[in-house]
Amino acid sequence: MKDALANMATTEVLQESLYAELSILYQRLENELTQLSPGCNKCGTCCNFSAFDHVLYASSIEVGYITQYVEVPDFNIADNVCPFLKDNQCSIRGFRTLGCRIFYCNPHYKEIMCELYEKYHFMIKELSKKYDYQWEYLPFLRQLAELKPKSSLL
Repeated sequence: MKDALANMATTEVLQESLYAELSILYQRLENELTQLSPGCNKCGTCCNFSAFDHVLYASSIEVGYITQYVEVPDFNIADNVCPFLKDNQCSIRGFRTLGCRIFYCNPHYKEIMCELYEKYHFMIKELSKKYDYQWEYLPFLRQLAELKPKSSLL
């Protein structure tokens, strides 16, 4: 019993360290984005994935980070809209995924978006290796739906 509790405590400490490092990576990205100044009109359109004929992918680390600190509201996965979109604003701005942080409606920004995404995606994947965290890269809404109790999904 003591070993199981010690393992749980160690896992929690490692997870907290992982999420702290992820938060630092996100801050570095924000600093880079500030320098690039891609501009955001804060309309919330990007959170309606169907509007862009898009599927948002995220790593299991990012989804774990969100679900660790944020309550996932009820949502219908078929709507293809982020459940954290409230009044055309991101209600979890500090916890949003890499894909959300990188995407801008500004068409002039698209040229460097992929390069920046790949750079930080690689760093997040390296964190999964460092912390021996299972790496999965799947549709964001699907991962949220799998973590949410089935009875709460519409």
